[in-house]
Amino acid sequence: MRLKVLGLLFALLACNTEEPGSPVDVGPSTDAQSADARQDAAPQDSGFQPDAEATLDAGFDLDAQPSDSGELVDAEPDSGPPPDAELDSGESVDSAEPTDADPGPDAAADASVDAGFACDSNPCFPGVSCEVLSSGAFDCGDCPIGYAGDGVTCSDFDACTLNPCLAGTTCTDRVAPDPGYSCSPCVGATCPILRALAGPDQETLAGRVVSLEGSASGNNGAITCSWSNDQDPSLLTTCSATVTVQAETSFELTVTDASGASASDELVVSIVPLVADAGRDQNKRLGDQVTLTASWSGASCSDGSCIECVWRNPDRSILATTCTTTTSPTFTTQYELTITDTLQGVVATDATTIFVTDAPANLCGWNVVVMTSVQYPTAPNPNYTCTPDGRARRQTVNGKPSLVVSDLEIENAKIVGYIGVETSSDDDLIGILWGMQNPAHTYLLSWKQISQDLGACGNALAGVAVKKIDGAAGAPTTISYNSAFGFNATDYVYTCADGWATDRLDESLLSPGSFFFVSPRDPGASAAGWRDFITYRFEIYHVADRSKVFIYEDDTRSGSTAVLTRELEIADSSYPRGQVAFFSNSQAQVDFGDFTFASLADFGARAGDDFAVDGGQTATLTGAAELAVPPYSCSWSESGLEFSGTCTTTTTPSVDTTYTLRVTDGFGRVAEDDVRVTVAP
Repeated sequence: MRLKVLGLLFALLACNTEEPGSPVDVGPSTDAQSADARQDAAPQDSGFQPDAEATLDAGFDLDAQPSDSGELVDAEPDSGPPPDAELDSGESVDSAEPTDADPGPDAAADASVDAGFACDSNPCFPGVSCEVLSSGAFDCGDCPIGYAGDGVTCSDFDACTLNPCLAGTTCTDRVAPDPGYSCSPCVGATCPILRALAGPDQETLAGRVVSLEGSASGNNGAITCSWSNDQDPSLLTTCSATVTVQAETSFELTVTDASGASASDELVVSIVPLVADAGRDQNKRLGDQVTLTASWSGASCSDGSCIECVWRNPDRSILATTCTTTTSPTFTTQYELTITDTLQGVVATDATTIFVTDAPANLCGWNVVVMTSVQYPTAPNPNYTCTPDGRARRQTVNGKPSLVVSDLEIENAKIVGYIGVETSSDDDLIGILWGMQNPAHTYLLSWKQISQDLGACGNALAGVAVKKIDGAAGAPTTISYNSAFGFNATDYVYTCADGWATDRLDESLLSPGSFFFVSPRDPGASAAGWRDFITYRFEIYHVADRSKVFIYEDDTRSGSTAVLTRELEIADSSYPRGQVAFFSNSQAQVDFGDFTFASLADFGARAGDDFAVDGGQTATLTGAAELAVPPYSCSWSESGLEFSGTCTTTTTPSVDTTYTLRVTDGFGRVAEDDVRVTVAP
């Protein structure tokens, strides 16, 4: 309003000297008459913009109205001197020094300021925020506490007239130089509790701007805010603020109300980590080409321009330096993806396994861990031979226990391996490990032919035992070529009961934290040992929270399920992902071979291909399952109504009909598939 009055004053005075429609010139002029008129109307300093308050001090009133002659007539004249008396020098006397209530011309800028200058000219009242609008103009925030106005000009007023304090407390108005108000403390049981509200915790990418919005409840009058953090000594003194966060930061908000009471609250801004995603595991057949595609989240760039990708083979050689590549593995292979955010210097890794379901693993590429017990440190070292194709490996020495460890980690997978003893001269331990983190943290299945008690190492009963080994942290994590063995190997000193005992009564001899899931000592357990010159097929179905083990006699390695020797289920989630290894202990001539793997993620029902029958002809529906955990069951339904609980059934459709096969496997997983039977007329 004051700026508008000032503009009206200039316009009316200019009308006495300028022709209608002419621009008003407030600068120097050679026309004496015009100059005299301008001297009465405005300061002669060409760069000076008087503020509205100064004009009012010169004797003008907000209620002034123009007379018929064009002069400004004060509706209620004040007692001050006429305007001309204060403008003889070209400047307003009152405007020379701003009062406490009036910030002066530097703060109250002319509203007609060029939008291109926007906030650079400090157009707002001191302490008032200035925002540049999309149009290029500026917008001032609220006046400080104790002031009222439009943000460009702010005047002191009695804030207590607004009743800002809590009922029962006293408001005291404060004047310049510390304008505002204060409230007396609230005393009594009915007084609200002051609480600072920093807002919920936030997540952001490194280097991004986040907004802090502080508030309070139970405050007595207005609040002031300050934000501190645990990364640097900076202090923000506004309730709303924006900050750039590079690392996880804890911000503490402190609010103080008009009675001087304070409260604090905290929020944590955490950094979204860079996450690499190598894609889901895939089942393929030998010769198939596979596409590896990297993805990621948490990058500091939105378009991927800051991301570098490297794919590596199991031997750490580089497969590709592009985010997408193709390959054709000849056996089950795990590829490691490394993602680098070049802007932040942050690295993330992930791996994907391509299961070549019809190609055995290269066992000769697997490393050996020789387990030297504290009790029997001088036993002979193992010796492993390989077949030329790498599909099989034989341990030939009656000596220290040893593990042959896979070059990949697997989860949610089916593991198949063949183990047999090709001699009749010994009766000790063979077995398999899975979920292996290292030799001290793994699931271990061991199988003894004939019972044998070794005292400090415990009793190895004939039959199958399964243990969770949770030993010391000193197990080897890296393995390299060892000339003493002639292959990649390392030595691990351990407690011999971990690799020998199968009797639950000897559980106290195991490493701390280790225990039996299954023991031949258990009621109803089988005490049958393995037999000489028989090849056994070990099938393990391993998911995050359980494992199921089947041991079949299968000399021909045909996948026969005719002779099931042992079936076990282990409910445990300690090792959901890990390596696989085969095992022997004090047993010579143990043959290991034809280890294959498959992802259980491809579990599915198979209802068969659509087919046609003649009218009145019987249709045979044959259901099957892929990668189902045994045993699995089937049911057939039509339009949601089940009519058969077997995998193979017959029906006689009179019209074209869709039948649904539902398969439930041994882990309770369910899959469905449809088949369409068309009836010929």
